[in-house]
Amino acid sequence: MKVIIMEDGERARSVYVRTDGDVTVFDRDRKFRFRTDISTAETTWQILERVAPAIVHAETARLKIEALAARCRTGWRPGYPDEIDPDIPQRTLWRARFAVDLLRYPDDDEFYSLDTILMGVDENGQVQATGEIFWIDAGREWVICEDYFWWTPAEE
Repeated sequence: MKVIIMEDGERARSVYVRTDGDVTVFDRDRKFRFRTDISTAETTWQILERVAPAIVHAETARLKIEALAARCRTGWRPGYPDEIDPDIPQRTLWRARFAVDLLRYPDDDEFYSLDTILMGVDENGQVQATGEIFWIDAGREWVICEDYFWWTPAEE
């Protein structure tokens, strides 16, 4: 794991990069995670070269996801994928069930406030876990998470 810490006066940001390409960025009270390809990066500078553009992209998507969650809290509900900003990645999760991501712990300082996630089967038939839930539809037809907008269709 590589840890990159950037300081700007009293503000510090840190980036944790695992060997499998899982990246966690801490910036003040915000934290976000994403995956990127660092397979051929050998030095810290090569890792940083691959991670920096991915951080910009992930943060842009994260801001749009947070804005979408805020919009949904006002009562707006998307009915179709076209109604969601194209920069927000969308996926489908079948047989979605609530879960807790225990693999993030005990390394996380917030050990006792576990993130609620969903687990289910994605469109490729693979077991998939979502990121932390920001907003969930009362009818559980969709959920906004830190990583994607997930459509969660009812069982047929």
